[in-house]
Amino acid sequence: MHRRRFLRSAGLAGSLLVAGCARSGTSPERGGQPDESRPPDALPADAPEHPVTTIADELGLDTIVNLEAEGADATGTEPIDDLLVAHATDGTLIHLPTGRYAVSTTFSLGSDARLAIVGEGATVVPPDGFSEPIFVLGYPEPMQSATVRGVTFDFTAADTGSRPVFANATDSVHLADLTVRGEIDTDQDQVRIDVTDPDGTGLVERLSLPDGAERGSNVTGCEVGDGNRGDLEFVDCHIEGFTDNGLYADPPEGSVTVDGGFYRNNGIAGVRIQSSESSVVRNVRVVCDDADGGYDNMRGIRLRSGESVLVEDCVVEMLAVSGSDGAVTFSSELESATVRNCRLRVDADGVNAIRVKSPDEDSGPATTSGPFRCQNITVTGTAATGAAILASDRDGCQFQNLCVHQSGDDRDGLRAENVDGELRDTHLAVTGNPLSLRNSSFERHNVSMTRSPAERHDCG
Repeated sequence: MHRRRFLRSAGLAGSLLVAGCARSGTSPERGGQPDESRPPDALPADAPEHPVTTIADELGLDTIVNLEAEGADATGTEPIDDLLVAHATDGTLIHLPTGRYAVSTTFSLGSDARLAIVGEGATVVPPDGFSEPIFVLGYPEPMQSATVRGVTFDFTAADTGSRPVFANATDSVHLADLTVRGEIDTDQDQVRIDVTDPDGTGLVERLSLPDGAERGSNVTGCEVGDGNRGDLEFVDCHIEGFTDNGLYADPPEGSVTVDGGFYRNNGIAGVRIQSSESSVVRNVRVVCDDADGGYDNMRGIRLRSGESVLVEDCVVEMLAVSGSDGAVTFSSELESATVRNCRLRVDADGVNAIRVKSPDEDSGPATTSGPFRCQNITVTGTAATGAAILASDRDGCQFQNLCVHQSGDDRDGLRAENVDGELRDTHLAVTGNPLSLRNSSFERHNVSMTRSPAERHDCG
């Protein structure tokens, strides 16, 4: 354990607790599906509390600096830039007590340092019109470890929407209880994380980006950078209203786990996963209910590429969209994936609940053979036209224990073209063709079908 050096208010630092915004839309018990009883606009509950000293111990940091005690203006009048630069040395935890802290320029630190910035009811306020990053941790060279937690960023002023945090480290990145308030009206993606060592880890938990980006922009909520090589986890995040993906997790190396969280009305995808290693999306709730927001292709969960990707215990609701090719999409470069124990509701006409897309022409044989598994899934809603499930040009499609109830006009159940696979223990209740096969062969067992779906679905 490192020996800690306290600056000025040593006794005070030990008694202060850090809290922030927390989980949104997931039930308290882990391992279950998201809590749909909470309305989409509900505010998150309180986050866990951790003494600043405990955080420093866990991170192995020697020094705690209470920045207000060092002269920082907590009223938001005088910028704290110079104090940050003076005290942000290797092995330091910068503590921001309750208050508003003005910044006027980008704070940057790199060179293999270890640093934490920890707020307690702290709000960081850039000047009006500011569009540069605020905390750049690990540039131009990566840090050893970077932590930011318990901070709200106030971007409510006009033409203000900088990147709140860029975190780039070799060993560990930890972002927790961060909130951005104000619609982003500049072309600046929000949070970015890179863990550059294959043995490193990154954790983003309770990140709250509820106000999104301006219509017509091209902004991503949270992204994984091209320099990432380590394993990443995103826990109980709330991201909505972004035009170019809510969570964009496409690391060139390293696994991705998305556990819990609420993603609403994001263009391209609410959650996008592309990974060279086995990755998981679990306990996530995605809602798309804004057809007039100017979002392009409002997918729920998009499995961009990779193998052995798992989606489980998720709820996706496609209620009103500007356009979408699926609540859950198996994309063209995906080699294998399993989606299980999920509830999908589609009211938007012509939108698939599950889309297994044709592989790219340049893709290898693995993108054709799969397997692509869908197990224990319910599909409900009033969507008309199109098909609840659409699969094309793939082998190894395995559909088991599905219950599909779509009451809209001319709606098909499972539509497949050039597909070989299995269909077992499944009920298809639609107004169109329950099973529409073209140049496809399915081994079928215990499949029931009807073209007269009951007024109330029986999918449990």
